[in-house]
Amino acid sequence: MRSRLGAAFLLAVTLLLAGGCLGQAQDTSIPPLPAAGAGVDAGLGPEAQPLSYGPGYKGSPSFSPQGSRIAYVVDGYVVDRPVGAGDTRRWTTRDFVAEDAEWTFEDGLAIFGAASGPVPADEASRSVYQARSGVESLGVRELVTDVLAMSPGPEGEGLIVALQTGSYRSEVALLRDSGAVDRIYTSPLGGRVTGLSLSPDGRKAALAVRTAGDLTSFELHAFDLRTGTHRQVARLEDGLEIFGAPQWTRKGICYVVGKEEASSGTEPLYDVFTVTPGSDVPKPTPGVGEDFVASSIRVSPGGERLAIIGRLNPNAPINLYVLDLATQTLEDLTVNEDMEIKTGPDDLAWSPEGESIAIVARGALSEEPRVRAAPKGSLLEDFYNLYEVPVEGRAR
Repeated sequence: MRSRLGAAFLLAVTLLLAGGCLGQAQDTSIPPLPAAGAGVDAGLGPEAQPLSYGPGYKGSPSFSPQGSRIAYVVDGYVVDRPVGAGDTRRWTTRDFVAEDAEWTFEDGLAIFGAASGPVPADEASRSVYQARSGVESLGVRELVTDVLAMSPGPEGEGLIVALQTGSYRSEVALLRDSGAVDRIYTSPLGGRVTGLSLSPDGRKAALAVRTAGDLTSFELHAFDLRTGTHRQVARLEDGLEIFGAPQWTRKGICYVVGKEEASSGTEPLYDVFTVTPGSDVPKPTPGVGEDFVASSIRVSPGGERLAIIGRLNPNAPINLYVLDLATQTLEDLTVNEDMEIKTGPDDLAWSPEGESIAIVARGALSEEPRVRAAPKGSLLEDFYNLYEVPVEGRAR
């Protein structure tokens, strides 16, 4: 009898341990979130560090001016957390519909989106809101409506925004941190601005414009913020689009161009083009390669390097690359075959000193159900999460 009881007890203990550690022996690719400073190799390389964890559809990372915190959008609302160990801090209510968030100063964010209600249509304009840390009500203040695109202003001086002033008409304005809109740029643009970014010296802005009357045509414009005048730099062929905001670098304006609808049943292919200073003829960006398929780009602080998410060729995995514009050298910062890196135009960000890049990625989707032993809040690979990839000392 004693031996039977002992056997039953041993079996019960064995089943209890197996139930509490289900799959732990076979499935060890998703450990709990490591402590700050400990590397994680989730298919992005051992140097990648997680900046977020757990469930939620995340995107639009933005480093604070000092680089100590990172803000991002998760399921439409805005949060931030320290770069390293620390708790997540929420800035908006859960019914907020945010598309992008940019730091305007160390304790304030400019948020592009809608305070509540359905997600605006692709062609609809949004509002810009101001949020400050430490506000217990999570309230935001609407600064300006009918906004088509925004970019941090020169030297932390508010925001540069493109405003919709007609069906196919846009204007550029400086939005102060106080909420005042300085309409000093009175030269209108015939079309809808879809993206903008500042030049390295903060004196000009590059704008992608969907032209009036023909929604399949795009133009690239250079806007002089000192004089308020603009000029057309390039006009794309019908059917081609500029994806995301064109990036003004020290070697010219770089932008991703492609077709939204692919021909012959294949996936659309995107290329990086550059218009050099003094020229109005776009050319393929040197150093990227003829077969490279670009998805999104972001210029580094100072304008000397370009972060690119894309493929070396149509059949290669998506990775993060950095192009040194002076030497025309392309370096892969991730060597990834297992992770799905998000390719949205706002899903990568440089740190203020240009030492690292934040990207958004998750494990490649599988049709097979998987059981994880770790709590859902500590899982990395199964959800989109932010990762910091070091750059300094490698691309140079």
